Amino acid sequence: MNGYEIVDNSKLDNHITFIRINPTDIKVTLREVFNSIANMAWISSFDEDYIKDGFKVRAEATIDYISKNIIKSNEDKVTKDSGECLVSELARKTVVDELKYLDIPLGELIKEKDIGNHGFDFFSKNKDNVLLFGEAKYVATQNAYGKALKQIVSFIGKKDASDVIAIDKFCCEDSKRNFAVGNKGFMAAFAAKTTSTKKIIEGIQANTDFQELSKYNELICIAVNV
Repeated sequence: MNGYEIVDNSKLDNHITFIRINPTDIKVTLREVFNSIANMAWISSFDEDYIKDGFKVRAEATIDYISKNIIKSNEDKVTKDSGECLVSELARKTVVDELKYLDIPLGELIKEKDIGNHGFDFFSKNKDNVLLFGEAKYVATQNAYGKALKQIVSFIGKKDASDVIAIDKFCCEDSKRNFAVGNKGFMAAFAAKTTSTKKIIEGIQANTDFQELSKYNELICIAVNV
């Protein structure tokens, strides 16, 4: 995916990573984000036709909705909805491309919609076969790491347990066994403003939800400059 660059990739601890992303051109980046979401090549990796057909129906409906209501062809500014979509997909792609973790499509494409908050936004699996659950937050006026971290903590033991069913077809048996005994990790993706990386990291490390999440197998914090 073009339209963005990695401006920081550092370790806060052996199992905690901080990454900062800078979109190079909002219009280009939004277009690339939509193209990435709309690419359904992943469906062909499944052997069974019923699985392909099921995912295709879910994905096509979501892509159509995003095209008409969230990221339009002439979009050149970030709104609340497009901002959250942008943060989710850039974070997901960064984890896949930079860390070489498992490529799982956005939750919007593969999960059935339910009432209320639909759970985690994106997923992956690290090289130790530990499943990672990601939450993305966009706030127009401030750094959104606090909201992302807080949402993740509130989801633990609930939404991660239900989302494993949604990503079952993408995961190996070892990763699911690891999850069953409590081995799991999280990804907090959030909109960042002009605040320096040093101050953002200091704020994250002082956050009580961050301290709670640091107890798990892996934590990735992804700041997106929007």
